[in-house]
Amino acid sequence: MAKLLRTNPSKSRLSQYSDSDQGIQYGDNIDLGIKLKLKELVAPLPIMIFSMCAFVIIFTLSVNHNSLEPTIVLAQELRQIGVVNENSTTTSSNDNSSATRSSNQMATKDDNNSTRLITLVTEDVELDIAPGKKVKAWTFNGTMPGPTIRLAEGENVTIKYINKSPIPHTIHFHGNHDDLNDGVVPQVMPGQTYLYNITGEPAGALMYHCHAPPTSLHIRMGMYGALIVDPLAKEIAPAKEFVMVMGEYSLKNQMGLEADYYMINGYADQYMHNPLEINHQDLMRIYLINLGTTIPASFHLHSTTFLTYPSGLWDNFPIHSQTISVAPGDASIIEAKWKYPGTYLFHAHGIQEEKGNMGQIKVIGQDELSEGATNSIVGIDTNVTTTNSNLQQQQQQSPNNSSELLTKSVSMFDWQYELQKKLQNPIVVNQTENRGLDREEKKIMKEIGETEEIQRQGENLSLTLDKTLATNVTESSGANSNSNQITIVSGSSSPDSKLFYDPHNAEVKVGTEITWVNNDTNMPHTVTSGSPGTGHSGVFDSGIMMGDGSTFKHTFDQKGEFEYFCTLHPWMISKIVVN
Repeated sequence: MAKLLRTNPSKSRLSQYSDSDQGIQYGDNIDLGIKLKLKELVAPLPIMIFSMCAFVIIFTLSVNHNSLEPTIVLAQELRQIGVVNENSTTTSSNDNSSATRSSNQMATKDDNNSTRLITLVTEDVELDIAPGKKVKAWTFNGTMPGPTIRLAEGENVTIKYINKSPIPHTIHFHGNHDDLNDGVVPQVMPGQTYLYNITGEPAGALMYHCHAPPTSLHIRMGMYGALIVDPLAKEIAPAKEFVMVMGEYSLKNQMGLEADYYMINGYADQYMHNPLEINHQDLMRIYLINLGTTIPASFHLHSTTFLTYPSGLWDNFPIHSQTISVAPGDASIIEAKWKYPGTYLFHAHGIQEEKGNMGQIKVIGQDELSEGATNSIVGIDTNVTTTNSNLQQQQQQSPNNSSELLTKSVSMFDWQYELQKKLQNPIVVNQTENRGLDREEKKIMKEIGETEEIQRQGENLSLTLDKTLATNVTESSGANSNSNQITIVSGSSSPDSKLFYDPHNAEVKVGTEITWVNNDTNMPHTVTSGSPGTGHSGVFDSGIMMGDGSTFKHTFDQKGEFEYFCTLHPWMISKIVVN
């Protein structure tokens, strides 16, 4: 205690007590000592508690981090490995680069889940879009639109895509997926096969279409279709279900604003002569998809209002509508009933309804027998329309109605697709006689930027340009030169163009900076080191350059020969020689 008093900082205060107050003095001193001792013992506790909490948090995070995996993307990629290996003998000899690129980017992991394989084939066909109007079309599986693909939410499928047409194409799927399956690059060349791997998400009315540039041209020519994903967790009412894909076609100018025909499911006014039928008390569900390229489809049902799920997604809150406007590339899910039996029109409200976008719905009273219904047509490609999960509860049947109310959803997709094929009567163009763009397609390419002057230059001056302009680059190049330029010329998007890069090949000195300029109006291109056969070499890559004078620069610091190409138009090949 004496030691405590000697070292206590409050000694001066304690010395003020008198001798008569020694009891109070010592008692006070003892209390103060106890308080100071407790303070010394308690002071480290917050630090100890904080340290323990930090340790627990760090340990927990380290454990949880190891369990975090990109399960969706990984599942897609791993399943694609299995399909690549399983079908390696079915791909053509020209598609080794795409298959190798897919498998090299995937990890390995055991996966017992099976993957459905769907085959889509691009063929050029001649088909009818209206009575007496046979046109040329670029198609998936021979029809415009292609077959409807229907999945359950979360279902993984592999799309085996075979390009049997004379020009490059792709398939771009709406929904969630990685860039390997986005359908922009690589372009699938004639005779090649590419495997896309997608998972059905989100639930709703989605779509697929070609994304080879110019995308609007490829869509207008017929390369599109519906992708329906059924929800797992969301309960939906029993309904008679139809799919309606809005499309356009022009007889003279496919890149013009106004089309000659605005079709539903590829044939003008087909449902005026083959009405859709539904019982009076039943619910009609329409998966409405707009794959036109110019104006919205303002869809309208006569004599009723209806619920619509915006953008065709089941997660969205439905709204009450009299007409629903669906922009190009968007969708809607429509659910409708009618107060009175009868026959009613449906169409896109506006100029489209006068140009092929109109049909009828027969709402049949319960005391009335269905008359004039089409017999059920069989022979469907089950690879495309096989159902599972929620879909197993849905019945596939003819459009015949009965007096019984629906207790399960009835899909009419098969009936619609068979009717479409019967009306379009597609005839495949003999590919052995069609190894390039035909006269009509060349004319289309001219209308989007290729001029007669460029064609003459390509035919008469290509060799002269190759030599003369390459020499100019060589003479003007230097370590500090910034004046070397290569132009992506107008019309490069056409495989029949005689000149893609101006100059075609270039020879420069080490340290030269080359600038590429995209002057192919409204047409995207890339400048990517490597070749279509081997893919990107990793030396330089411009990414997408729009045809508005966009530029890309690269300085060549090492000697060698550097091939490069456009990933969007793989026939565009050139080379830089660095001395």
